[in-house]
Amino acid sequence: MNNFSFSHTNPKILRLGIIAGILTASLCLAALIWILVAGMIEASYVSRVADQVLRFHVIANSDSPADQALKLEVRDALIAYMADNGESFDSADEAAAFAEEHCGELAEVAADAIRRAGQNYPVTACVTWCSFPDKTYGELTFPAGFYRALQVKIGAAEGQNWWCILYPLLCFTDEGTASIPEQSQEKLRDTLDEKDYERLENPRPQLRFKLLEWLQDIFPLQ
Repeated sequence: MNNFSFSHTNPKILRLGIIAGILTASLCLAALIWILVAGMIEASYVSRVADQVLRFHVIANSDSPADQALKLEVRDALIAYMADNGESFDSADEAAAFAEEHCGELAEVAADAIRRAGQNYPVTACVTWCSFPDKTYGELTFPAGFYRALQVKIGAAEGQNWWCILYPLLCFTDEGTASIPEQSQEKLRDTLDEKDYERLENPRPQLRFKLLEWLQDIFPLQ
């Protein structure tokens, strides 16, 4: 039986192995630092955008066709209610404060829509912070992250949800093809930094996730 010993290893090969290990470790460290920095930059960007909008989140009772259709009835009723009062809002904070102050009325508006549809589900409405995925509204793409939102839960709230932006008003039946009202665009331009608004129009690829995938290929978590 042969015992391995560094004394039997070619010094040149050993040095090359050490150098390769150092280079690999340095590359991984640089990638991790880049990911952390990119993550902080992205988080700061999302936070700045989130401060200037109020989102809308409606969760259906279930995924049955009837409950999903009911979700849209509730959506339309609440959008109309907020739109009737939206011209006086000068900021997302004002819109959120209004929604929070009128959560009882908003829940009643939703309940009326539910009763008109022949159902009797309980409904709740509140202003809270929710996690949202990337979402495109007309020409603008809002990044994934936590946003303040008017959240409405219908019945058991176990069905697919629906979301849009209440301030400035960016709620459409088909967000992917709708054109954003000029007034809403102006409000965003006025409140967001110019570069942040440009990012909404031209979102950057999420390169840090590609780096994470690359690192996982090198060091699989098994």
